[in-house]
Amino acid sequence: MEVPSKSNKTWHDIVTGKKVFQLKFLAAKILLGRLTRSAKDDPSPGNIDTCIDQLYNIFVNNKSMPSVQDDLKTIFG
Repeated sequence: MEVPSKSNKTWHDIVTGKKVFQLKFLAAKILLGRLTRSAKDDPSPGNIDTCIDQLYNIFVNNKSMPSVQDDLKTIFG
């Protein structure tokens, strides 16, 4: 599965905590914890975009890993 574009609304919902998923990819799980706290502390559009960029990039850079593929299916179907 390819990584959906950063414009997909689900990225926004994940980093803001509107949607919660149990991720298998440990690095993304740790990063997401930090990003949701950052988005909660500073919900400005610029910070949210930065959070989405970081989460998106970790998925793109590791998209061949089975745990990342599983997480993409869980999140985006």
